[in-house]
Amino acid sequence: MTTTLAIKDLSVTEELDTRAMRAVRGGFVPFMPVFSLTKIDSTFNASQLIGQTQNVVNMNGNNTAFADDIKSHVTSTQNATNNIY
Repeated sequence: MTTTLAIKDLSVTEELDTRAMRAVRGGFVPFMPVFSLTKIDSTFNASQLIGQTQNVVNMNGNNTAFADDIKSHVTSTQNATNNIY
């Protein structure tokens, strides 16, 4: 036999007895405590350290007072990857 309990509006001052609370919570089933000899360890340590340095020096036409058509084209690229396994 299955019974259904629907609470639509419960007054704040109204108290439920043990039997009513069992119906709300789904009942009570006594159980024995469980002890496992197997230790489950899910510890995970991760360390990350990324250091990046980029120095770009472009000296074109140093100590030239009167010069034209001095072109300077500098293309620099910096890449870094970080993985934790």
